[in-house]
Amino acid sequence: LAMSLPAKAFASKVTPSVLLWGSSSLGSTGYVIIEALAATVNKQTKLRNSSMSTSGGAENMALIGESVIHLGQTTSSDWPAAIKGEKPYNKPVVCHQMFAYTMWNMIPLVRADSDIKTFADLKGKKIMPSKPTSSAGAMWKVVFKAAGMDSDVEWNYGSWRETYNALKAGKVDAIPGLITNGRPSPILTELLVSEKLRAIEVPADIMKKARTMNAGVLNVPVSSAAWGGDGGKVPSPTISGVVGVHPDLDSDVCYEITKSIFENEESIRKIGVQLQDINLNFAVDYLLPDYPVNAGAARYF
Repeated sequence: LAMSLPAKAFASKVTPSVLLWGSSSLGSTGYVIIEALAATVNKQTKLRNSSMSTSGGAENMALIGESVIHLGQTTSSDWPAAIKGEKPYNKPVVCHQMFAYTMWNMIPLVRADSDIKTFADLKGKKIMPSKPTSSAGAMWKVVFKAAGMDSDVEWNYGSWRETYNALKAGKVDAIPGLITNGRPSPILTELLVSEKLRAIEVPADIMKKARTMNAGVLNVPVSSAAWGGDGGKVPSPTISGVVGVHPDLDSDVCYEITKSIFENEESIRKIGVQLQDINLNFAVDYLLPDYPVNAGAARYF
C-alpha cells in the first residue's frame, strides 16, 4: 500500500503543509481516537492535519517507514518486529514515540453455547483476529505460536465488522474481544445485543512465553462485564496504543501537537468512551521503555 500512494509525505526535515495521520479501519476505536486527536490539533493550533484510514498499527508502522505518513497509531506489539525489520516488515523501520493513548484487551471470545471451554479446545477451530496486517492479528499470531498452535487452527481474516459478523453468523469459532482498557467497543456492545458471549482464558505460561517472543504482548486483567459477564477479573492478552512519529518531523511541531492535546485533554475525553485514557499520566506511563521518544514530546512532558 505504501508504494501505491501518489507521493511520500516528505523526504527530509521539514514542516509540511498538512500532517498525515494513519488511523485504523473505518469505525474502529483506533480510527475514532486518531480522528479526534487530529481534529483537536486542527482546532487548537495553526497546523493542518488529515487522518487517513488504514488497516491499523502494523500498516502505520510500515507507512511511517516509507515516509508516506507523519504520525500514526501503533501498538506495543508492533515495535519489536518493526524496529528489527522482521515479518511483516521488509526492512527496519525508524520510528519515534509521541505518547500512549489507550490499551486494548483482546481476550478470545466465543459464543456462549460453544463447545470450546479451554484455550487448547481452539485447536482445529476457525479463528478470525481481524486483518492479518492489524495489530490484533499480529498479536494473536504470537500468542498462538507461543502455544504451538499457530499451524493447528484455521485462520480467517477481515475487517472488524466482518470479523464480528462472522461470529454472529456462526462462520468462525473465536474472535478477539475489542475492549478499550476494560471498556467494550461499540462493535462489541452491538454484538452483545443479539449474542451471549464467553471468554476463553489464555494460560499464564503461554502468555509468559508470548512476552519473551514479543515484549509488547501484555497480560492484563479485565472485567468480564465487558462481554456481559459477572464482573470478575480475567487475564487478557493486551496491547498498549502509542502514537508513532516519523523521526524527521520537526520537534517543535511535535511539541505543539503534544501541548495542544494534553492541555485540552478534558474536552477530548468528552468526545467519547474511546478517548477516556487521554491524560498526561497515562501518556507517559505506557510509553515503551526500549524505544526512543520524540524530542518535542519529551520536552513537553
